[in-house]
Amino acid sequence: MRWLRSVSSMLFAGALGSGFVAGALPAQKGRPFLEEGIRLMREGKPDKAEAQFEKAVAAEPNVGEYHLWLGNAVGQQAGSASKLKQPFMARRIKAEFERAIALDPELLDARDGLIQFYLQAPGFMGGSPVKAREQQREIATRNALRGHLAAATIAWHGRDTVATERALQAAVTAAPDSINATVGLAQRQAAWGRTAAAFATLEAFRARHPDDIAGRFQIGRLAAASGTELARGEQILRALLAEPDWVVERSRPTKAAVHYRLGMILEKTGRKPEAKAAYQTAVSLDPQFKLAKDALGALK
Repeated sequence: MRWLRSVSSMLFAGALGSGFVAGALPAQKGRPFLEEGIRLMREGKPDKAEAQFEKAVAAEPNVGEYHLWLGNAVGQQAGSASKLKQPFMARRIKAEFERAIALDPELLDARDGLIQFYLQAPGFMGGSPVKAREQQREIATRNALRGHLAAATIAWHGRDTVATERALQAAVTAAPDSINATVGLAQRQAAWGRTAAAFATLEAFRARHPDDIAGRFQIGRLAAASGTELARGEQILRALLAEPDWVVERSRPTKAAVHYRLGMILEKTGRKPEAKAAYQTAVSLDPQFKLAKDALGALK
């Protein structure tokens, strides 16, 4: 089921990118299990995380966040599960997100999860573009930015590039200080081959927030990925590496990621020994950094 593999990948990204902070929960009994489960998800152990989230649900069945994370953990495993298990796992993902929303209608991440499910699943398993749009409208009534981003997701799935860009532009207008809206727009522009427009989008954000770590990194990342504006990208990434360590959050990269992107630029400008050193540093900072390890191996 390729669609389920796609959904699980998106859910995983959403789970680890969530702004949800376990310590902010008013509930107590299930919190230790929740925090342990999130830690295991970050370590790439969704099966063990699932067991922790199940314990959280057992301790406090009526906390929506627990069901949200349980659905995410199941989703991360579904893509690599056997074909016999996948239909059952798909139904469970959907059920956990629905339960999360029933318990807490303000859980926008759960609504986003359902949108991904409705868009990707075949009709006989519950897929429905109409229901995806219903969730988008519910999100929009609660958060304009998230509503526009959800609309962009639906338009992108429908291969409507005009509607996708319109929704992302609306997201940036609704929240000009949101790096997520800006990055979403820039990444789509780059995917459409409009690299200059993507740089302009990111530079406009940086003009408003010149010291923002995430905004600066995205310019360097785009330079490395596109092979354009390489000198500009290198300058920005080296300046970031000279900064004191920062807290890695939803949109902020690790320093390993900065070294990796710098390595890409160095490699593309023919400085392979320097690129090798940058990749090695990235791997030393994060031994699980597969992209950096692969890049290092390719150089050798």
